[in-house]
Amino acid sequence: MNGTGGHGRPRWLIPLWIVFFLMQSSASSSALRSLEVGMDAPPFSLQASQGGSAELGRLIGKRGTLLLFWATWGENSVKALREMERLYRRYRQEGLSVVGINVDRQEVTEGTLRAVQATATELQLSFPLLLDRGLATFNAYGVIAVPTTVFIDGTGIIRAELSGFPLVGSEAFSRTVVSAITGQPVARGVALAGRQPDKRALRLWSMGVAALRSQRTSDQAKGWFERAEAADPSFIQPYLSLGELYARQHDQAAAERQYGEALRRQPEHAVALCALGEIRLDRGDLAGARQLLQRCLAADEAYLPAYYLLGAVTGRQGELAAARQWFERAERLSPYDYRIFFQQGMLYEARREPAAAAAAYRKALEVIVERHVAP
Repeated sequence: MNGTGGHGRPRWLIPLWIVFFLMQSSASSSALRSLEVGMDAPPFSLQASQGGSAELGRLIGKRGTLLLFWATWGENSVKALREMERLYRRYRQEGLSVVGINVDRQEVTEGTLRAVQATATELQLSFPLLLDRGLATFNAYGVIAVPTTVFIDGTGIIRAELSGFPLVGSEAFSRTVVSAITGQPVARGVALAGRQPDKRALRLWSMGVAALRSQRTSDQAKGWFERAEAADPSFIQPYLSLGELYARQHDQAAAERQYGEALRRQPEHAVALCALGEIRLDRGDLAGARQLLQRCLAADEAYLPAYYLLGAVTGRQGELAAARQWFERAERLSPYDYRIFFQQGMLYEARREPAAAAAAYRKALEVIVERHVAP
């Protein structure tokens, strides 16, 4: 062991088993990191808060469906739930379906169930609320920020998505949904996107993702992703997946090339911009990292990783007040994402502040335990 973590920075305050646990634990990774507009919405079958279960196939509305990933601890989740209820009451007779998917924690406890039911009563929600036990659906959709809203058309294709619940963005998103339901043109805001990836490319990419999940076949993932790129050069996900794979293997130059290819096709792709920003941060190019991360937030103001990475960048640039603000904004977006506190710990280590670093690492571990283990 050389005393450094996966990003080449010192790790001298925290036992190695905790570092391993932190780096391997799952948290929100990706609006949708592992999906994009134009792709099929992953199917699911989840427990309903009032009992029984519900499947996506039975919930899809004739003209479209809104999936809202929300949490009882999120202030913006309440705003999003109110807006979804407004849309549902106004347009359900015209074929709109709305589904709320609660992602409070990994385990669904009695306390979680009571909080979900209390929220439904307080807001007088009339659409179904489902419980994402194990956060399997959250991860399948690659949700990054909570809340996240996904609009699916009547055939099950993702047509629009919204990270967080920004004022202007949420208004444009609602207009877009209304346009799709009523057939009326949108006066302002984004139109429904929707180029579907080539079916063969999508199948090859999915095989790569499956291979990557298995220890036994992970070395085959690269070939699947490369074949997916060749089958449909405009399909962004294979570039992102290869970039992530190379980054895991510490081949930063190859990762940069893949993310660069993604940006050549979609210059303001938030995931690629943020990933490149993190690579520049690891390399010590703080100015370059800051520029890319700010571009990321200009493209998607609710892209959570950009906030805590900007906290790391500004802190290392000596702007401690700004760093605290970035970390606080990240925590408001997702208080149960351990990476916020892990980045704070690494920043304090770099500044040789052992007490603060140890406290941040301890908080990261506490968040993982609280998120994944029922009390």
